[in-house]
Amino acid sequence: MAINDHPANQWIKIKTRKKHRNAPSEIQINMDGTVYMDGVPYDEANSKYKTLSVDVENHNRFNVGEETEKIIEARKKMKKGDSVTIKDVKGPDRKESTTVKF
Repeated sequence: MAINDHPANQWIKIKTRKKHRNAPSEIQINMDGTVYMDGVPYDEANSKYKTLSVDVENHNRFNVGEETEKIIEARKKMKKGDSVTIKDVKGPDRKESTTVKF
């Protein structure tokens, strides 16, 4: 599969300004966690860049603005200097917390 088959699936694309012998000129990570180096799917076992390692964690969660809405509403209620925890999620492999000080 070529990278440009599904442009809506692209998530992160990193391009270098100069071509280096020991580093890829382009790294792309798709929404499903697939990594491409110079347009070729990355395979750590058969990579031509031996000093480079890529690890992508896929949690299947995207922020769609709920946190922002909660921050705006909390701002109306809180006084200057108060802190409030907007989000506190604990999972088996990660912990995520969003705290805002006004």
